[in-house]
Amino acid sequence: MTPTNTNVKGEFMTFSEKIKEELSTLPIKNPKCALAECCGMILFANATTSERIKITTENKNVAHRASWLLKSLFGFDFDKKIVPALTTKKFNLIIESKEKLFEIFEAFGLDMKSSLSLRLNAAIVESDDERAAFCRGAFLTGGSVTDPKLRYHLELVTSHSILTREVVSLLLELELPAKITSRKSNNVVYLKESGHIEDFLTRIGAPLSTIELMQTKLVKDVRNQINRQVNCEYANLARVADAANAHIHAINVLQEAGKLTALPPQLQAAAKLRLDYPDDSLSALVLRTNGAVSKSGLNHRLNKLIELANEITSRKDSQ
Repeated sequence: MTPTNTNVKGEFMTFSEKIKEELSTLPIKNPKCALAECCGMILFANATTSERIKITTENKNVAHRASWLLKSLFGFDFDKKIVPALTTKKFNLIIESKEKLFEIFEAFGLDMKSSLSLRLNAAIVESDDERAAFCRGAFLTGGSVTDPKLRYHLELVTSHSILTREVVSLLLELELPAKITSRKSNNVVYLKESGHIEDFLTRIGAPLSTIELMQTKLVKDVRNQINRQVNCEYANLARVADAANAHIHAINVLQEAGKLTALPPQLQAAAKLRLDYPDDSLSALVLRTNGAVSKSGLNHRLNKLIELANEITSRKDSQ
């Protein structure tokens, strides 16, 4: 079973639109998977009640796939198809016929005699293929994924709270630990881990989008690693500069006070080394001594210069 779809290519498609383009051209394995996908599309549609089904989408292929599924499964189409025009950029697919609604809900195992309570009939999603098909349908009409360049977030949105809990249980069966939140009058099933989103997209039949997400993640990881290295190097350079400035300031204080030449030879040598190489790190200064002093030894001597300079400054301040 394969619907007839036309690829819709656009330069500025969102990541969600790219995924739906890919899913909309996917062949359907068998009638049970077709029913499961149709069920997902309708249960997560813009509005599904006992009196009306309304699917709203900006994607032409999603609209075609929904129409094709209805015709294949039930032999009829939507009552109304409002196509994009000057006043709207969306397709609106509507069923209001009681006979059609009854047949659809009966196939889904839903009772519409009174107020319709949307639930997931376990008989529709018995196999992994059927579960994947249902999730694919739910994503096509009620799903979205944030651009992975910004962050990782996939969600399925519906106004029916019982349905969200059942879908979370379904996703757990697929080893996808989804969570639930609320947004205004809607309930949201969501995944935030990039690995879980990759698994979800692969399972519902969007391997190309999964690869794009993984590549984007790889680029982000490399860029973040480079940024961390640059920041670390910058911080190290800043620490070296701060330490060198402190050393040179202390040496200048000692010189102005006429105390530098009275210091022990080791401290005078440390002061001269620092003045000769003001931009060097402590490690670089040690190398210039050809092993005559250790890093800890040179650090101690330079800190002693700072200590002596501070004593001179303190005495001046107290006078």
